[in-house]
Amino acid sequence: MQPDSQSTELRQLVKDARWAIWLFVVVNFFVLVFFLADGIFNEFVFVLLFIQSALLIFWLLPVFCYQVFVKKLRVKLAFYKALASYKEAIGHVSW
Repeated sequence: MQPDSQSTELRQLVKDARWAIWLFVVVNFFVLVFFLADGIFNEFVFVLLFIQSALLIFWLLPVFCYQVFVKKLRVKLAFYKALASYKEAIGHVSW
């Protein structure tokens, strides 16, 4: 019964990681549209690029490093867990 539970958890991790990747794609698409319309000095482009870089440096990278170096997980699994944690954090944001 244990391997079935682990495979279900892995499927959920992959699903959440794909959701987070699609979110990044959508945000980058809007950044590209605003960049092409007004250039790099558009406030919206600057803010979104700043937020994305801050999320990468202060959220995804530390979670990834923790999973690899402390919990000794494989790199692929750590990548999935970092993206899934981002998806869960965004779920708590009130739009």
